[in-house]
Amino acid sequence: MIFGTRLQQVRKAAGLSQEQLGELVGMSRQAVSKWETGQAAPDIDTLALLCGVLGVSADALLGRDAPAPSQPREGGLEDCMRMNRAKRCFTAGWTAALVGVVLLVLELFSLIALQFLDAEIHQSWRTNAMDYAKVGPMPVIFGVTIAVIAAGAVLAVAGLLTMGGKQFPTRRKAP
Repeated sequence: MIFGTRLQQVRKAAGLSQEQLGELVGMSRQAVSKWETGQAAPDIDTLALLCGVLGVSADALLGRDAPAPSQPREGGLEDCMRMNRAKRCFTAGWTAALVGVVLLVLELFSLIALQFLDAEIHQSWRTNAMDYAKVGPMPVIFGVTIAVIAAGAVLAVAGLLTMGGKQFPTRRKAP
């Protein structure tokens, strides 16, 4: 059971999911899960591949010493960690931009509500709802919303540029 615990610790420290680790070593997520729970163990070739991908020695994975970094293979753990960071950056960026756009639409509708509220309270109103955008805190609110949209867009573009057009390998489904 030491192997499974160590494998899970090293995998999580690398920021990898079971599926991502499985793809890097050519196995399924279920196989990685079984290794981590002690229901199965990888063969010697897969163990060597795990060590190369995770950048640790076999002794470290088997619990014989503390995990010591070794030379990771090209395109392995470092690329996977960079991709994870880039994907989180992209997701946070487009989510922030989307939230900003929704808020902007709500703010525009609130101008119409302000127009009707002004008519109820003061018995007069401005004929153009956009006139209310220049009054009170609305310019600041619109400014903050536009800043959120811009920051989200910049974050999403930075994530895309960091990914550099690379994607995680996908498993081929058996026919």
